[in-house]
Amino acid sequence: MDDLFAAMRGSGLDFTIARSDRALWKLYLQDPQYGSLGYDGFHDWPLLQGRYTLAVPFEYAATLGLIDIEYVPPVGAREDYRDNWGGDDLDQLSRYDGLLALRLNPLGAYATGRTPAYIPASAPVDTDRRGIKVLPNFDIVALDGLRPADALLLDAFADKTSDRVWTLSAGSLLSALDTKHTLKELRCYLARASSQPLPQTVVTLLDDTERRLGKVRDTGPVHLIECADEALATLLAGDRRLRALCTRLGERQLAVPAEKLPAFRTALLAQGYPLA
Repeated sequence: MDDLFAAMRGSGLDFTIARSDRALWKLYLQDPQYGSLGYDGFHDWPLLQGRYTLAVPFEYAATLGLIDIEYVPPVGAREDYRDNWGGDDLDQLSRYDGLLALRLNPLGAYATGRTPAYIPASAPVDTDRRGIKVLPNFDIVALDGLRPADALLLDAFADKTSDRVWTLSAGSLLSALDTKHTLKELRCYLARASSQPLPQTVVTLLDDTERRLGKVRDTGPVHLIECADEALATLLAGDRRLRALCTRLGERQLAVPAEKLPAFRTALLAQGYPLA
């Protein structure tokens, strides 16, 4: 980072932190009078521009994955503020003091136009893979334990019956589906984590549950319209304009989808019946 500071200053890449020299007096160490950075020689480039330069790559470029950084605990990492009044009592000026170096990585090179394309590196091999055993009685056994993410996945789809055993059932699968999980999540995990093919009983359970998907659908809210008598309900349900906007329910009720209510109200009014 010190080399970066020198390169920026040598290239004239300077910038202003405070809006005016007067604003510098609002910045201070320990005491607003004795430790003010407004005094000449007390707001050197490393203290203001340098700290801002440390913050930007640390907070933005590094978190976006554009650079790799070398970072150590900030206490004692920099001594450039010690000559300021109050600096001797500080272990660090900021948490960014611990940023020692940065390196532009392939993603950063592509984002800054230095390379024409970005090809992600291969995913690291999972050396901590913890297998499971799926039994014909619908038990899933993890003898070596599970990582937290895998345990949460099984918690969603199965009932935990002991420390390292989960049990699948139609009820547990349907509960997972009702909370917006998908059976694809479970199938992919079981195929990846189990060294043996799934027992036929488990395959049948998964297939039967999947066949139930979409059999009952939520088509949205409707308005229940009640007519004074059965004759009026029959009249309205058979009207050329109204029958496309409603569904007859029982003797005196009509069901109107929420998005069709304005059109239904207009057509109903044309028949001489304002909707109360």
